[in-house]
Order: sequence, then C-alpha cells, then structure tokens
Amino acid sequence: MVTPFNLPPSPRLPVEHLSGSFNNVTNSYKFYWFLALLDQIKETQSPLIPVNHLLARMVAGVWYPTNYFRLSFGKQDRLGQIALDLKAAINLPPDAPRQEVINATLDYMSNGSPLAREINSLGAYVPYRFLRPFFATQLRGKVDWKINALIQEMADDSFASSSTPCLYRFQPQMGMIEIHPRWLAYLQEHLAILTGFCLWHLLNYLQKNNPNVPNIAAKLFEPETRNLNASRRFWREAFDALGTIRCIYSGRAMSKAAFSLDHFLPWSFVAHDLLWNLIPTPKNVNSAKSDQLPDFALYFGPYARLQYDAFQAIATPQKEGALEDYVLLFKRPSIRDIQTMPFDDFQQTLRDTIAPQIQIARNMGFTADWSYAP
Repeated sequence: MVTPFNLPPSPRLPVEHLSGSFNNVTNSYKFYWFLALLDQIKETQSPLIPVNHLLARMVAGVWYPTNYFRLSFGKQDRLGQIALDLKAAINLPPDAPRQEVINATLDYMSNGSPLAREINSLGAYVPYRFLRPFFATQLRGKVDWKINALIQEMADDSFASSSTPCLYRFQPQMGMIEIHPRWLAYLQEHLAILTGFCLWHLLNYLQKNNPNVPNIAAKLFEPETRNLNASRRFWREAFDALGTIRCIYSGRAMSKAAFSLDHFLPWSFVAHDLLWNLIPTPKNVNSAKSDQLPDFALYFGPYARLQYDAFQAIATPQKEGALEDYVLLFKRPSIRDIQTMPFDDFQQTLRDTIAPQIQIARNMGFTADWSYAP
C-alpha cells in the first residue's frame, strides 16, 4: 500500500534513496526543488531541464505561502525571504498568476543584483544536496567543499548502473540536469503520488513553523477564484427577512440588489468561505478593508449581532445542509439547537473562535485595528 510514508516500489530503481531526500529536512529547499522538477516534467516530458527554470519554479512555489498567506518558513530558511525580497524588487502583486511569477523571476535572475545572485546560488547547492542520499555511504566523512564535485562524478557513473541509477546527472556546460530514463518513466507514471508525498512532508514542515495558523494546506498554492453563490443566496434571503441591513463598518444602509461580501477575518488568513465569517458590505468598504484585520473592540459586537439576526431570520429545518457551517462551529446537533441559543451564548462562541485568530493573524503581520474612514 502506498501511504504518505512510502513511495511506489520499483525493482530497477533505488526508490528508498529518493524517499531519503525528505528525511531530517531543516528547510524547504528540497521540497520546492522536487515539486519544481515534477511540474517541469509534467509540462515538457523532457529529460533535460534547465536549472534556472527549476529555481524560478521554486520561487513561484513559495511566493503565495509567503507573500499572500504570510506563512513563516523558519529562521534558517532563505527561500521564503527570497520570495519576499523579490516581491519588493519587482513589484508584482502577492496574488500574481504563477506563470507571471516564473517569468519575472527568470528575467530578474539575469540582472546581476545581489538578490539575483542569491537566487542563482541555490543552483550550486540544492540540486547536489538533494542527491546526497543516493551516495550516503561514499560521502560519509568527506569535507563539505568536496561534496558537489563528488556528487557530480558519482551521478555520471551511476547512469550506467543496472540497479542503482541516481535520479539525474549534471550537464554544467548546458546549465541543465538530465533525468535518468528509468527515473523519468517512474516520475511520469507516479506523478500524482510523488507530488502528494512531497506536499505531505512540506505541510508537516510548515505546520511546525506556523503553530495554530488555520488551514495551512489551502495556503500552499496560488489562490483560486472562489464561488460565493451560496453565501450570496444566504444574505439575499436575510435581506428579504430583515429588510434593510446596515454595514457594520460604515453604517450605510444596503439592499440585496447591491452588496459585496466581506470576510470579517481576511480570506488570506483563514483561506475559507464559511458563512459565519461573511457579512455584507458596500463594495467600496470591502475594497478599503481588503485583507486588514478589523478593530475588534469596535466591530465585533455589530458583526456578532448581524450574524445572529440573519441566522435567526432564515434558519429552518429545510436549510440544515445550507447552514452546516454554523452547526459545525457551534457543535450543536441541528440548526434548531442554535436557534434556541440566547444572543449572549451565540456571541461568546463567535468571540472564542475569532479573538484568538485575530491575535495569530496580528502576529503574522496582518495589519490590525482597521476602521472605516469615509
């Protein structure tokens, strides 16, 4: 059975050495190197891969967790800081399309700046150290400055091996690596499993560096366009039941014909669209708030009251499935049990959920204490 703890076996490949590349990892380089390699193979199917393309894919991979979702990669990890520094240098938005980040990184790597040299320097370290488990016995006791040359030599020799070829060898004159033919077939056949294996290890790494941060698994990739149709239906029904609803930030009256949905806790922090975190606002107010944290003392009370009133107004047994977000949050058997809750109990559950997350997001660097200024 294939699990996150092992890889598909092969009688003609030393798969255990590939698995060993993810043991005792102290930074994210190996994860993003292997993910970049798998992405490149998926797109081109070629055994020859330019190293600079893989480095650009590594930067693009870490771009969203750092720049958009603000995850920490730990003090020893330079890859996350490279993505932050690159954003400042090239002025791309944090949610820029992935291919745009890759292309911008490739362009930037040729300009000779200190940051460009640092990105390129990854190519003199990561590709070699990723192969180290393939030659662990031969490299034992060797001085560090000789490791790269030894790995390059042994990788060349291993290509002729019938049973223990390493994953790739180096073509330094071409600035490329060359995937061994049998490994290329293996990677192509098991692409989804290998990607999942690497992401599982990466997720564990990030969870260690981001304790208590919600929904890390959803923060590994480029943010996708979200479907809020069900949430809009909820709030349109709330408008029908309650009449005019006032924006908790601006005090302006709204109607179901024109409103935007605001994530009280920013989406880039929670990475979900659960109903209890969504409230209607005018579009310009939502844009002004963006991914900032609202002033909790000022807005939590009105937010909780609006949530309570909307839920009470439209909750019926027929809507049990549509309102499941509340059932899960309040840990009650049914929406009827939530309907019978006094407002103070309803509000306290929301407070117990949101207040700690506000503090975590503040610690991650999200702008706090936002208030609306007309």
